[in-house]
Amino acid sequence: MQQQPSYKWYSSCKRTIQEMMWESVATTVERQLPKLVECAKERRKPLGTLTLDPELKIPTYQTVVDTHCMPGGYNGEYTQDDVAAGAIYDLGVHIAMRNPESLRDVRGKTVIHKFLKQQYPNFQPRKILDMGCTVGANTLPYVDAYPNAEVYGIDLAPAILRYAHARAESLGKRVHFSQQNAENTNFPDESFDLVVSHIFLHEIPVPAIRNVFRESYRLLAPGGIMIHQDAPLYRDLDLFTAFLYDEETTNNNEPFWSAMRDLDLVAVAQEAGFSRDNLIETLLEQNNGRQSFIIVGI
Repeated sequence: MQQQPSYKWYSSCKRTIQEMMWESVATTVERQLPKLVECAKERRKPLGTLTLDPELKIPTYQTVVDTHCMPGGYNGEYTQDDVAAGAIYDLGVHIAMRNPESLRDVRGKTVIHKFLKQQYPNFQPRKILDMGCTVGANTLPYVDAYPNAEVYGIDLAPAILRYAHARAESLGKRVHFSQQNAENTNFPDESFDLVVSHIFLHEIPVPAIRNVFRESYRLLAPGGIMIHQDAPLYRDLDLFTAFLYDEETTNNNEPFWSAMRDLDLVAVAQEAGFSRDNLIETLLEQNNGRQSFIIVGI
């Protein structure tokens, strides 16, 4: 297929459209950046918190490539109190989802309403952690679904976290954001009743995925639940669809996409400490019609 003119044309168009999308939103953000920075800082009585760690070492696997072809990648920072990466990411996802009414929270809502609320209707977590939260779009549904819980979001990127905090505050949602590596957080053992992530695993290499699962296990309180949501694994797809998705690795700066989707995540979770009897893999139907994969550890 890679030698077929039709595939080359398709792949070239897809890459060009991706670059055009980022160029359009980056120009918009650049023009408004001073105002965006000031708006992000105007919080007299914040609901949540933002904790940044200037000493945190960003893993090389996150800095050597502009993920999704996003200019500067997720971790770019160009001015004091910068929020550009968060604004560019948020606008880019807004265009990619092609839904002007959406808050880009379909994955969080899917996990909550099509799995947690149905399978565990009496589950009432006191503390919730969203790993690799980016701008917090899929974090915020947990604030509404579990109003008595403390909700935390962690990510590596300072500019994205500043934007996430400002975004949550502007929407009236209390979230505690902090700059941390999900492979090794500073939270004590058994800190959370629910540990989640959304389209995060495919952004990191296999050794990091193993570390994230070990950290999830360490952080879960007795009776807690871990849920990692991502795109369907290749074994759940027909060969042609899997081939087209694999193009994300070769042509859209997603270097770990294919390795994650070939991974036996149940085995990874068992290695992390979860019992096989307490592990679930399933596909959920999202409101946008796409399928979403989740692995659950209890």
